Amino acid sequence: MKFAFLCREPIGRVGRRIAVVGAGPAGLTVAGYFACRGYEVDVFDKLPYPGGLMTFAIPRTRIALNEVVEGWRDLEQNLGVRFYLRAKVSLGEGRDEGDEFVERRVDLAELSKSYDAVVVATGTWRSRRLGVEGEDSANVTTALNLLYHRRLVELGLAGYDPLRGVRRVVIVGAGLSAVDVAEECLSCGVGEVHLVYRRTVREAPAGAFRIRELVARGVRWVELAQPKRVVVENGYARGVEFVRVRLGPPDASGRPTPVPVPGTEFVVEADLIVVAVGEVPTPPIYGGDLVKYVDPSGRLTVGGDYRVPNTNIFAVGDVVTGPSKIGLAVDHALRASKTIDSLLTGERVSVSNLVRRLRSGGGVAVEFTPWSSGLAESVCSFLSRYAGVDLSTCTSLAPFTRVFDYGRCMGCETCNAVCSFIHDGRSVIRVRRTDEGLVFPTSCLHCTNARCVAACRRNAIVRGSLGEVIIDVSRCNVCKDCFYACPVRAIRITGEEILNCDLCQPLRLAGLAPACISMCPSRVIRLVRVQ
Repeated sequence: MKFAFLCREPIGRVGRRIAVVGAGPAGLTVAGYFACRGYEVDVFDKLPYPGGLMTFAIPRTRIALNEVVEGWRDLEQNLGVRFYLRAKVSLGEGRDEGDEFVERRVDLAELSKSYDAVVVATGTWRSRRLGVEGEDSANVTTALNLLYHRRLVELGLAGYDPLRGVRRVVIVGAGLSAVDVAEECLSCGVGEVHLVYRRTVREAPAGAFRIRELVARGVRWVELAQPKRVVVENGYARGVEFVRVRLGPPDASGRPTPVPVPGTEFVVEADLIVVAVGEVPTPPIYGGDLVKYVDPSGRLTVGGDYRVPNTNIFAVGDVVTGPSKIGLAVDHALRASKTIDSLLTGERVSVSNLVRRLRSGGGVAVEFTPWSSGLAESVCSFLSRYAGVDLSTCTSLAPFTRVFDYGRCMGCETCNAVCSFIHDGRSVIRVRRTDEGLVFPTSCLHCTNARCVAACRRNAIVRGSLGEVIIDVSRCNVCKDCFYACPVRAIRITGEEILNCDLCQPLRLAGLAPACISMCPSRVIRLVRVQ
């Protein structure tokens, strides 16, 4: 991930200092933006390495560690960002998960006096609990704690592996954390994995598609069951007693309320019980006057300018919004960064103006995948199944210049976030959601046999240096023929303007990769070259 996807070197010098508290996806995105703008940027984080949950929780099957490492090293080595690790910034004394590596504490109020602005991006480092009898037993853990210790083992920072020798696991919950734990268990060879949820698969936060994938791999799915107590013998949990439920009227979240059915209790035995019912925000404010801006859910309350009222402290990402996907945290961080930048400089910041100030670079800084017929089959089969695209029509358009590896896409929406940012709020990537909760992006594939080119009667669609499809707006009369000709509906119409992906042509002229490719955490978006 190239968090400084907007530049190779600072775009000028602003002469101001920014401190970023938290080096997760939101914090690193903020650091990348301000480093590109020419600010002096210091990043503080409590952990031994940057990356937050991307480094210390999310399974490597979703995000490879080297992707995150390359991103923060680029910030450090090429853009002068300084990282202060094992340092916890806070107001007052408090503790969250992942604090055991802290060697230095920094007072947030004092830090704010040394910088023009402090941006808090501390995410969600505290787990929700069930609140049932026996939950404090030694072999009951949380999803965050399990995933965190698994990553520590991989990084050589700890010897304790919570899944070593475990044969049976019960996971309570059905969100993304629960799915990550289930996949971790499968990858470690755990023989029996139960995923238990108090509603049905239709209401599962992770989506029915992901749950059914796990079931196909051997996970045992149990729905409409609510934990009643942890069964404990001699201080050691032997299983979980559940009670069957029926779904009642909607609760405050809009989802049906689980109503226990008396007399339907049953026990699922396990060696390890994982509570995966979500995490809560962890703002670095445990006391003092600013604690009034922490709401009952733990979120840090900020104004429309992302500022904690009457301070030079701002906040972005999950610490403000609550737990979300990487892409949504990145989106929030980018929008906030532009606003904070305008407040500090007094300028009306336009990304398109920043891009125009980039120096020309000499070549596209991206790897190309050799074309194969298998790529067309993979992309078109997926779009045929989940996006209603005709398979034969899609394959007839190949080869493609840009492909999405849908088999590995985790639906994080990061590509949409950075595309929207680059185009000043007008993303040319469409995020699709199926009824089963599958989330995936579609955008122009830049087909060799593009139907939009053939449909245009004004010769307004031309080819770029990579063979990409580009709309010449000086010739276009917004007749919409290309829009209707495209089988994946990649072309977007906004008012009197028609837009299509140009593979970030201005960035490529500066020697940078398209933003979606630079920031994809799973490297599932690729440029293709026909040999």
